[in-house]
Amino acid sequence: MKIRVENARVERIIEGYGFKASEEITLKSGDKGKQWFTVWTSGSFREGDTVTVTGDLSAKVEEYTGRDNTPKTTAAIHVNNAKVETADAPF
Repeated sequence: MKIRVENARVERIIEGYGFKASEEITLKSGDKGKQWFTVWTSGSFREGDTVTVTGDLSAKVEEYTGRDNTPKTTAAIHVNNAKVETADAPF
């Protein structure tokens, strides 16, 4: 399955592998929230860049310890074989 994410913000660089990105979404309650993506790419990007990402969608269950020190589980969205475009040029 393919995915396209427009106007995503590069939040954290995963050195040598890609980056974590977020897009702003509107929740059912009407509040704003963030949807997170892990983008696997060899392109060079900086935190704060606004990008459009197209690639293969995958998801996996990940476990982590939250800020409140309690175990949490989430479904993480990954974009593989990503084509990433910035306002300046595609990579």
